Amino acid sequence: MNQEPAKAAINAYFSGEAAEMYCILGGGALLAICAALLWVIVSDRFSTALAITLLVVALLLAGTALSLLIRDGQNRQELVVALAGDNPPAIEKTLATEKARMQKVADNYQNLRYTFAAFALMGALLIAFTHHPTTHAIAVGLLIFAMAGAVIDRYSEVRALVYLQDLQRQP
Repeated sequence: MNQEPAKAAINAYFSGEAAEMYCILGGGALLAICAALLWVIVSDRFSTALAITLLVVALLLAGTALSLLIRDGQNRQELVVALAGDNPPAIEKTLATEKARMQKVADNYQNLRYTFAAFALMGALLIAFTHHPTTHAIAVGLLIFAMAGAVIDRYSEVRALVYLQDLQRQP
């Protein structure tokens, strides 16, 4: 059994995931810097509320990215070790388990789109039907979170589907 295509697919997928997580961490850091600048330089209610909201979004993004980096690192290591073995039934079982996991991941992207659409709708409704600066700042934060999530998941979904297809080609 030739495991090289599976190894290449695993390495490509998890390398892409790691790169994306580092980009998310960088984006979270930029949001945190923006929040700090708003907090220190501008001191009206809108800016203060926006700074807090951006900091919360930055922490959510960073927490998600860090947890995925840790989980993905462990998954990748386990897959590489399993494929390095000389036990074809164990390798087949490992690949079958990974295919099932990735199918669940791929199936969840539609739910994530609905979730981010709901956050965007909440933000738009808050802007449309309220007139309070704090509420508008929270709405802007929700919109930023929704847009970031939609963009992140767009790239993640494409990569996951390519990886799933690569896994399904394995014998």
